[in-house]
Amino acid sequence: MAIDWNKLQADFLDCLLGDKRSEAQEIARNAISTEASPTDFFENCITPVLTEVGNRFETLDIFLPEMVNAGEIVKEVNQMVIQPAINALGKQDLGSSGKVLMATIEGDLHDIGKNIVCAMLDVSGFEVIDMGVDVSAHNLVDRAVQTHAEIIGLSSLLTSCLPYMKDVIDILKIKGIRDQFFVMIGGAAPTEAFANEIGADAQGHTAADAVRLCKEFKQKVSA
Repeated sequence: MAIDWNKLQADFLDCLLGDKRSEAQEIARNAISTEASPTDFFENCITPVLTEVGNRFETLDIFLPEMVNAGEIVKEVNQMVIQPAINALGKQDLGSSGKVLMATIEGDLHDIGKNIVCAMLDVSGFEVIDMGVDVSAHNLVDRAVQTHAEIIGLSSLLTSCLPYMKDVIDILKIKGIRDQFFVMIGGAAPTEAFANEIGADAQGHTAADAVRLCKEFKQKVSA
């Protein structure tokens, strides 16, 4: 029986805003054990629900404690259900791995989507350096240089933080090292038009997008 994602999203949102922690995990566990892969559940349930939570926060329909609590519940779902399911898939042999520096941009404390991307890149054979959340553009660029990363991944759920993504691109240009990095941006906030506007190399909304973009980049530079 096919999953009714609209109903699942409504139920999951109710869990996040109603502090129903065990119920949220049960929803994820049931979906993954029947019809959905871990990435299916994240992309078709967690991502749209977190986007809705972010939208409600920005329109003051909910407030910071509710948003933080929702994020904590999703983090628990990630740790207890999603990550183990992803790890159970086993690492894929990708040959020569690429090095990816990931961060949630300055001003944004959301890390669930970024964490899923990091996990999926890891099981796909990439070396991932996770800088965490609320990372300034200067610190991010410095770390990219220090670690000799090939790919920089920037995430944001909040549209108010998008200018900091542009700052990363601008700093790379000022330092004369823009061509040394493949810069991809993602999360609920940035669009393809915004990526083109700031000069990013790619944009995606899902973990699957991020993995695909990194693989395509590696294939291109290895050709």
